[in-house]
Amino acid sequence: MGKKKISMELSGRSIKNAIRELEDYKQELIEKCRLLAEKLAEKGVEIAKMKIASYDAVYTGELLDSINSEPGAVVKDGASWIIYTDCPWAKFVEFGTGIVGAQHPHPDTSISGWKYDVNDHGEKGWFYFRDGEWHWTKGMPSRPFMYETGMELMQAITEVAREVFG
Repeated sequence: MGKKKISMELSGRSIKNAIRELEDYKQELIEKCRLLAEKLAEKGVEIAKMKIASYDAVYTGELLDSINSEPGAVVKDGASWIIYTDCPWAKFVEFGTGIVGAQHPHPDTSISGWKYDVNDHGEKGWFYFRDGEWHWTKGMPSRPFMYETGMELMQAITEVAREVFG
């Protein structure tokens, strides 16, 4: 999408035609913004899934399969898309837990006010039940797959915008 040139003469008819062309161009830009947001969301889903796999955060596949995107709130003259997971333990993978998480924290815990080792288990750790067996842990490090997805998308915006807008 190159520069749009609208020419007109100083006549009522020509001005009306120029206004119509401007309105058409505005709608074209709005559609391009919607497409940009959608393409970034699609790319974000791909990145997030690659991050989860690279962090070896695949246990049952539920977290990996739960990464999706959908249109977000209506934005005047634009669009928003959301990349999300509805997996109940995604936050623990993203931010980490326990004393191990405190030693290997999320790059930006202020995002959610995340706290580590809230039950003061410390080095003692704790037991939990999963798959019919008891397991012991001191927590897990942060594996910030969504945070890093956002960082990579910020780097990709220019490239995707050039693809969409030409």
